[in-house]
Amino acid sequence: MLILLKSTLVIQMLLYERHETILYDLVIQNQLSASSGSSEVIHIIMGNESCDLDSVVSALCLGLLQDGPDKIVIPLLNIPYDEFALRTEVTFLLRKNDIPVQLLVFRDQIDLAALCASGRLRLTLVDHHVLPERDRALTAAVEAVLDHRPLDEAASRALPAAAHRDVRIVGSCASLVAERILEQAPQLLDAQVAQLIRGTVLLDTGCFSVQADRTTPLDVAAVEACENVCSTEDRTSTFDQIVGARKDISSLTSFQILHKDMKVVRGVPLPGMPLLVQDFLQRPDAGSALSEFCTKHASTAAVVIGMSFSESTSSRPSTLRRDLAVYSHCGAEQPAGQLIAALRAEDGLQLSPLPCAVPGVTLFDQLNAKPSRKQILPVVQRVLDASA
Repeated sequence: MLILLKSTLVIQMLLYERHETILYDLVIQNQLSASSGSSEVIHIIMGNESCDLDSVVSALCLGLLQDGPDKIVIPLLNIPYDEFALRTEVTFLLRKNDIPVQLLVFRDQIDLAALCASGRLRLTLVDHHVLPERDRALTAAVEAVLDHRPLDEAASRALPAAAHRDVRIVGSCASLVAERILEQAPQLLDAQVAQLIRGTVLLDTGCFSVQADRTTPLDVAAVEACENVCSTEDRTSTFDQIVGARKDISSLTSFQILHKDMKVVRGVPLPGMPLLVQDFLQRPDAGSALSEFCTKHASTAAVVIGMSFSESTSSRPSTLRRDLAVYSHCGAEQPAGQLIAALRAEDGLQLSPLPCAVPGVTLFDQLNAKPSRKQILPVVQRVLDASA
């Protein structure tokens, strides 16, 4: 059985005075026991499986709000610990705001199924309200939902009738958390919390970009409230720093890059990366990383999607380039062959073959840079559905 927490931790937020400003820290407060004799209820605040910045900050800050002297409240990052380094924008903002990774709790450090089976689990979902298949057994433990995406009526009906639902379309779930903090405990919105929420909302709304078209009045109000309690840098500067951190792969191995932004369709992984695939394949360990990647995911193929964007200058406009590759693991002809044929037949992608020396890789330049992975996913889905 898994130990419930890596150091049998309970994470609580401790408020204290320092230099005339209320700050908070993540503090080791209690110890949990995995023994069957324990009956103490555990309140888990769980973000979604992508574990993006909005999910993490919303879980941490809502956990702060829900904490109390007679409760065990644990904000949970919904990924294994060894994947955390891939969330470079999350590690950047937490580090910038003095939150050490040692005090965070990850999915592989707590046994939710055992807690649920024992009747001790109380689950709040943030930044999502649809439990994936692997977590359907936890449905009965859901007592609240806080999410900012369109409501999935079927998923909502599957939740317990008594579960509180707050699902509203705004730019960032962190804006809903900020609203709740301001309504229920405004003293908790200190400089540290404010910087976390402000950076998250700016990222999710594209710094209130008209082109992104995700900003709502609640998002603006959340950022303005945060800026009232903390000294802030220019909004564009904050946004650019976080976006830069998200794109930064300098500290990642080739194997990690393949996992940084990955979707899976019928068991076939589709990793996306913030560089062209042709540049990734120049790395000396690219071939072995692809092999290890497919072995880990028990797949005989992978569709790797690359992108490169250069900012405009006084002498040239901004440019977006895309390419993709289909990798056949261990010489397996299918489904790689079927995927190659289907993708080449998609006129909208305008794929042009490129030479590649990495065994098992078929590489293409994507001459039409507009279609993204969202347009490639249905093609892969059709191929795999037809061959199932």
